[in-house]
Amino acid sequence: MPTVFHKSAQVLEEEMNRYQPDFVLCIGQAGGRTSLTPERVAINQDDARISDNEDNQPIDRPIRPDGASAYFSSLPIKAMVQAIKKRAYRPLFPIRQGLLSAAI
Repeated sequence: MPTVFHKSAQVLEEEMNRYQPDFVLCIGQAGGRTSLTPERVAINQDDARISDNEDNQPIDRPIRPDGASAYFSSLPIKAMVQAIKKRAYRPLFPIRQGLLSAAI
């Protein structure tokens, strides 16, 4: 998956159309983070702390201008956190929900 704003979403959409999965679970990697952090809310906003691999650094821009401001997960986030804890991983349950890297 390219680490470039909007290209990753394009690749994901192409693969979803190609394979027609029942569901897609997207995960990301945050440098320096040592735990899994399931998030309840995806905010439709790019707000890059650093540039991507093509030197793009969008700040305060909607990912999908025609989309909702935020998207709430339908996944059982609290149950997922409990399951992660049982397996000795170190989950975090963020107070401030993370920004969505690719709103689809």
